[in-house]
Amino acid sequence: MARQKKTRKISDIMPTRKADKKVPMPKNRRQMSRYELDAQAREDKKKRKHKGLSSGSRNGGVEKKEIKNQSMPQDPRVGSRKKVPLIVEEVVGKNLKPIAKSKDVIEIVKPTALDPNVELMQLENNECLNQLLDDLEAGKKLSHEDQQFVDECLARIEELMDQLGLADEENEDDLYRTFEKIDINQFK
Repeated sequence: MARQKKTRKISDIMPTRKADKKVPMPKNRRQMSRYELDAQAREDKKKRKHKGLSSGSRNGGVEKKEIKNQSMPQDPRVGSRKKVPLIVEEVVGKNLKPIAKSKDVIEIVKPTALDPNVELMQLENNECLNQLLDDLEAGKKLSHEDQQFVDECLARIEELMDQLGLADEENEDDLYRTFEKIDINQFK
């Protein structure tokens, strides 16, 4: 005959254990027996041991949220059922009137042009431009984009100098004449 494993399941045939019975708590006047103290300690331990959320806590919390929402006044902006179009659709056959600008609307101010002196100083102190000019003087070949940048900056500098009246228009002949006219005795 095959051997059967013993089980510890409580059935109708077996008597119930004292630990399984719920112990009624006595009134405060009477002192608790040892059995009652043990049962109370077990219950307290179960309560202390259980620290996490109960299983299925997601479903239990929904009822509480609904109760809170009903007591608070609902905001009509929240939870709109109106469908929002994700793609701009062109309406054929409808003449849409342009929205009139109100006086309260502030127009965007376009950035004003810099003062020519300030712009000239910025171009002369431009690190990138100075580095590219040094490379050109050293005989290095620049890429097309860099060469275009240098040309634009130099053209703008020349424009600004003409605008401010700082342009050097001396020729070699003018330098030669100046050299001839210098009185050396002045510097003695």
